[in-house]
Amino acid sequence: MNKFENSILQNNHQRYSAVDIFSTEGRIGRQRYFVYSIILPFALFLVLASIAGFISKLGNTASLVSYVLLAASLVAVLLLVVRLTIQRCHDFNANSGLALLALIPFANIIFALIPGNNGLNSYGEAPKPASILIKITTKLLSLILVSIAAYSIIQFSGIDLKELSTFL
Repeated sequence: MNKFENSILQNNHQRYSAVDIFSTEGRIGRQRYFVYSIILPFALFLVLASIAGFISKLGNTASLVSYVLLAASLVAVLLLVVRLTIQRCHDFNANSGLALLALIPFANIIFALIPGNNGLNSYGEAPKPASILIKITTKLLSLILVSIAAYSIIQFSGIDLKELSTFL
């Protein structure tokens, strides 16, 4: 054991790592990862796409700038998601290379389901526990995503809701 691990054991109290969304260092918990990997990319893309839309109204040259800004916003969103996923991999003591799976649609859900290591691991201290706001947001986002999935399944399967209601 190193000096840092000994000090934690001797003081008999839990220390937590800070979450930094602009870094690949450290760890992030499941609920915080789930919320951040949905809300932050959505908000970032919404802001940058809105700016690009505004710029595109200024003329032909500005339209080209808006396309570049849209492409940059997609890259920024992908980088953010990969960084969050690297921190998530660190929480369950996995290699950062596994984070490339985040580029596959809906793979982030798997990372949100894998439990992290308790306490210190080779990537640092345990992540700070989820706040009540993160816990509530996790539940709301889960409900929204399940509702969207159920609605999509019903719409694309051709099930008639009026017929379905007669069985219920």
